[in-house]
Amino acid sequence: MKKIGRGLRRFRKVLWALNRIPTFVDNHGVLLPTKQPGISEGIRKQIFFSDYEAKEVEIVSRRLESHDVVMEVGAGIGFLSALCAQRIGSERVFAYEANPSLMPVIRTTHEANGVSPTVRNVLLAKGEGVRTFYVEDEFWASSAVGGSSNAKAIEVRQADLNTEIAAISPTFLIVDIEGGEIEFFATVDLSKVRKICVETHPGVLTDAQLSDMFRQIFAQGFALDFSLIRKNVFYLYRP
Repeated sequence: MKKIGRGLRRFRKVLWALNRIPTFVDNHGVLLPTKQPGISEGIRKQIFFSDYEAKEVEIVSRRLESHDVVMEVGAGIGFLSALCAQRIGSERVFAYEANPSLMPVIRTTHEANGVSPTVRNVLLAKGEGVRTFYVEDEFWASSAVGGSSNAKAIEVRQADLNTEIAAISPTFLIVDIEGGEIEFFATVDLSKVRKICVETHPGVLTDAQLSDMFRQIFAQGFALDFSLIRKNVFYLYRP
């Protein structure tokens, strides 16, 4: 993954100071919207300076292969699903997002980049039903495991995780669900999965919870790639 050059970064700093923010900004070859509803000033700044999801982009760029089938859980604004679809084809990418307010933003991202991965507005967990989801002012902090005093509790559809896994047979899981990773990996059938990129959330979860999560993944035959530990984002694979 090539980082944004110093000259371009300095130029963007000038544009940012002048509030000259374009509607779309290139992030590692993917056009991302900057002025859609739900994109806060902080997120807009990360997008503008190509810092948004940079750790995940590096891992995906290094480890995604043409034969992979990607299942992204926690699609956000559609960045990583667009990136993967550009590289391996839309028909091999499946994205899931619980927050209904992000669906228009995801469509905008995908349309701007000429890709059309499969997207479902559901929360994935064990069993079918309805689940409480806590929407935060900063969309990336929204979660099913509890919210801040400012969070808005809404009801979202829950789809059965392993039914989706069986239907798609993903080889590469990308998981960023703000603390929901504990429940996810306690439930998911990883028998056909070969690669995992997961963001952990120690501000939400305890060290003991996260250690137990990794223990469960290791027990299913995965190894941690120590060369690709990027703060709280980890890549695991079957040796």
